[in-house]
Amino acid sequence: MRGDDGNDNRDGVTGPVDADAVLVRLEDLLLSLPSDRALPDLPDLLDRAGVPEDLLHRDDRILKVLHEAILARPLNRVADAQHLRSEVELLTLEVEVLTDRLTAEDTHPVDLAAATARLAEVTARLEEIRELL
Repeated sequence: MRGDDGNDNRDGVTGPVDADAVLVRLEDLLLSLPSDRALPDLPDLLDRAGVPEDLLHRDDRILKVLHEAILARPLNRVADAQHLRSEVELLTLEVEVLTDRLTAEDTHPVDLAAATARLAEVTARLEEIRELL
């Protein structure tokens, strides 16, 4: 896709990168992604849009489009992403503990019911988080 010289080698055509065409491809890609979910990793996103790395430093419009796209989506702050990551880690640990309780032979029926109900809540929250990503 991208040559070592910064030229766009899509479809076998080699030549200088047309910044306007790259910007349009990036905008089209961003518009095609669900707006209620976080963006994919930046390197993947840039590769899918065919944005040469050096163009990021030469054309402020690309940075502006990326910045606006990040702000318009969930998890647009590092603190939010870190909080969510910690929550996922804790919920995953809780699933393991609840699973152990549910599979233990000496668990009281009342505790089984409580663990089953809590496992459903935790699983639902993990599903909500998965939908954001």
